[in-house]
Amino acid sequence: MRTLLALSLAVLAATPALAGRPLTVDDASVNDAGAGHVEAWYARQPGRLHTWTVAPAYAPVNGLELGAAFTRDRTTPQSSAAVQAKWRITPVQDDGCNAGAVLGVTQARGAGRMPYVNGLFTCNSAWGATHFNLGANRASGGPTLGTWGVAHEREFGAVTAHVEAFGQRLAKPTFQIGARKEIAKGLQLDGTLGRSNRETLVSVGLKVGF
Repeated sequence: MRTLLALSLAVLAATPALAGRPLTVDDASVNDAGAGHVEAWYARQPGRLHTWTVAPAYAPVNGLELGAAFTRDRTTPQSSAAVQAKWRITPVQDDGCNAGAVLGVTQARGAGRMPYVNGLFTCNSAWGATHFNLGANRASGGPTLGTWGVAHEREFGAVTAHVEAFGQRLAKPTFQIGARKEIAKGLQLDGTLGRSNRETLVSVGLKVGF
């Protein structure tokens, strides 16, 4: 069950085109039609879980992106999977705000399914991009838990840095910073450092576009 709960927070940000890795708070954009990406990362999650994740995403039509995430918890060990659809409800604004939504489900062996929904709102300006999330998930046999998140990212030359906070009801929030950089055309290197319930959280990953 703890693997499923940890994955549920990580998978909510598995598929955005602009925020993507290394953010956990999702943005309200998607890949262009016919384009996609694959993200892969190692993370030290709450509960001292050590996980490896691969998350592909593809936009078959304009405004819709289909994504998946496959996670291996090396601590338990246990495998988890998730699938989701992401809609860009309103057009992205270079200087303004737009909305989106995510609907998906995660599943871990022996822990059942956890459906989730997430409302997305992004505002872009000369100061960077700010993202707001508000959603809910429900573990098998458990109550519906509200989720939330807020993040701000800004470019500093070749590096884009961010700060974010996110969490769900009945759990302490996570505070996190991170950065990403394109080290070659279509290849991104990224990482995060966070804190939750007196635990230090880290992740290191790659993103490849196609």
